[in-house]
Amino acid sequence: MSAGVRTLVAADMHGGNETRSSATDNRRVRSSVIACTVGDHIALGQFLAEIFGTRYPAEFQASLNDPFYNPSDRLLLRRMGRTIAHVHVTRRIMQFGALALPVAGLQGLATANHCRRQGLGTHLLLAAERQMAESGALIGLLRTQNPHFFRRTGWALCGYSSGCSASPHAVLVRLLEQGLSLHRIARIQVRPWRRWEEEAVARAYRQNLPGNYGLLHRSRSYWHWLLERGAYDQFYVALDGPDPWDFKESSTRLVGYAAIKGEKIIELVTTPGRQKVAMELLARICGDAIEQDRRQISLLAPESSPVLEYFRGASESMPYRTSDPTEFCMARLLDPPGLLRMMCGVFVKRATEAGLVRPLELGLLVDGQKYQIDIAGSGRVKAKNMGRSFLRLNVADFTRLMLGQLDWDRALVEGRVAPSTSLALAAGRVLFPPLPFWRPILDDCNG
Repeated sequence: MSAGVRTLVAADMHGGNETRSSATDNRRVRSSVIACTVGDHIALGQFLAEIFGTRYPAEFQASLNDPFYNPSDRLLLRRMGRTIAHVHVTRRIMQFGALALPVAGLQGLATANHCRRQGLGTHLLLAAERQMAESGALIGLLRTQNPHFFRRTGWALCGYSSGCSASPHAVLVRLLEQGLSLHRIARIQVRPWRRWEEEAVARAYRQNLPGNYGLLHRSRSYWHWLLERGAYDQFYVALDGPDPWDFKESSTRLVGYAAIKGEKIIELVTTPGRQKVAMELLARICGDAIEQDRRQISLLAPESSPVLEYFRGASESMPYRTSDPTEFCMARLLDPPGLLRMMCGVFVKRATEAGLVRPLELGLLVDGQKYQIDIAGSGRVKAKNMGRSFLRLNVADFTRLMLGQLDWDRALVEGRVAPSTSLALAAGRVLFPPLPFWRPILDDCNG
């Protein structure tokens, strides 16, 4: 399971008039939300295959093996004993700077074809959001091809799957220009992973967690599930040392890995400070792509990733925007006061580093909801308070503000963020700076 679980949506996607006939209203009343049980799995798998196609049963079966899976995480709507709608709520922990935040996600939101345009998808989505909040999650995360459907209940666009594409020949040329040698006995060796390397792969990933914004916490059991799930075509590891088959890493240590799906490098990780390892991984991937007669490869990575320079500097490189169902990343604040309280220490640290005079109060007016951050001592948050210095903004921009994804200059010019005083603007920019928020796609890919 992941925080940002890929959200396949087949439910009331065209919006439509929320006014329904009395007959439709009666049908909705009879369609109560219930929790799934183990006994529902067989029929539910068949229902989802009818909606999403014959490839979905493998993904459904893989989700049942998730080490954190509980049947009650799935919510169903039934009519006359038959399932007519489904959604799967997931729960994870996400790294957010120095904080570990409980988050939740969605997948498999679906309504039966003959029950569309009755508001059932929205009805089930609202129930899922309530379950997310009741589980203690502070933020909801998803990927979807249909953002407009989710905007109606308070979800906001927060990023996208981005990166660069280039021909493998051009990337290899760029790597050679940057110092890669193909005529030496390399200490770094790249090969497909082996099962005994699960812990070493998990360690390399874990070393990148501190200070990161958006990575999920992946336990050993989660890594086992993720690798066994096979949501990739190839998974390479980079080894530093003379023995690429060293079971206990006594002389050869795993220092990076890369997951490839089709022409896309969906995750490339190296241990801190090992940039050359990324070059060796890319060289192997490019070599294989050339053998397979692929005309381009793509790297999905945060815009700040130094690895993207090997693509941007290559001839024929181009920005990458995926058109698959994982295109749009969205977020929803499930417990704004709780998240603000959890971030109090962060606010105090940012204010101190910026030299803001304390005590300091900053209010937030979010579509009529009032919050106040009081920075004095360890800091605190007051609900239903605002004060004289405050920021007025909508729910979507509030979500982006909290996750460090707000474009301050554009929001101010467009009037979407309105500070009541110059102090409110100055404090807001300090307490809510832009952050390198990035959610890897490996957790969300289907097998």
